[in-house]
Amino acid sequence: MTVADLTVERVAAAVERLLPEAVPVRPVGVLRKGRSHASWMLDSGLGRLVGKVGLHGDRAVALRRLDEHRRVWEHGVPVPRLLGFTAASSVVGDRLLIVAEYLTGQDAEDSRSLPSGVMGEAMYSAGAALAGLHGVPVECFGDSDSGLDRGFATWGAAVSSRVELLARAYSERGGSLDWEVEGLVAAGLVLLGRLADEVSVVVRPAVAHLDVYLPNILLDAEGCFRALLDLEHVRWVDPVMDFVKPAMWMFEDQPWWAERFVCGYRSVGGWPQLWSERLAVATGLELLTGVNYWTRVRDLSMREDYVRRLRVWVRSDGVDGVWPATAW
Repeated sequence: MTVADLTVERVAAAVERLLPEAVPVRPVGVLRKGRSHASWMLDSGLGRLVGKVGLHGDRAVALRRLDEHRRVWEHGVPVPRLLGFTAASSVVGDRLLIVAEYLTGQDAEDSRSLPSGVMGEAMYSAGAALAGLHGVPVECFGDSDSGLDRGFATWGAAVSSRVELLARAYSERGGSLDWEVEGLVAAGLVLLGRLADEVSVVVRPAVAHLDVYLPNILLDAEGCFRALLDLEHVRWVDPVMDFVKPAMWMFEDQPWWAERFVCGYRSVGGWPQLWSERLAVATGLELLTGVNYWTRVRDLSMREDYVRRLRVWVRSDGVDGVWPATAW
């Protein structure tokens, strides 16, 4: 079965087989397609559902992240409730199938036109929700595969392992990078390892979302925060990692959102020690990972954006990060 053969009717039938208590499951329509999955809206005996089908990726890792999604929901973090999942549903071509509750509302990307006060309160609540996620207990930094199994005792060791993996990935990529970008990457990997060692003593592991941006923040009809969506990148890392993408993709042109986000976070979780130094590590890790990824998937626009940011980060010795100065 090809991806083109995946219809909402097939997904409804797959959900009925996985969750007999949801019968009858009726098709409603397409939600959205990501890089690794496609999602559909369904009506059922359990209420409105989301049926999500994996298109590619490591299923063992995906299942581990689904287990973690369920665990953080059980700790009261505002994320959609998972009702069931299986590594291989024959009804959808032996692909990964996930069923979750459907939460009404719209993502924050579609809510930019809301009054400034409403969006400010949404950012405050999103920051508080993120602090709640970071408060879910973990014992160590995650492994190099799923990022959710026992891996490293210190952040320095975790980053060192990541540097080795990235160095290998860039080496295997051969001549796909020009000489200037190769030089940036080489210098960046050395800088990243050094900066991580310098802050490692104060960093404690946390559950991190790692994809916090407007499409993954759900608001209700009045613009109030409802949930964090799509925990497909969740890992046990330094929680400061979760401030890089918001800074890059949410706050650059809306620094006052960052102020509200920070206030919401602090209302629940305090504030990380050595914030600026840890943000420098988090920024470098995101950028070096991103240049490799966007090069591999041939997204030239995103690649150039990440290369531009990496150039600034390396030349400033990690000092010029992405967080809006006006947030302070």
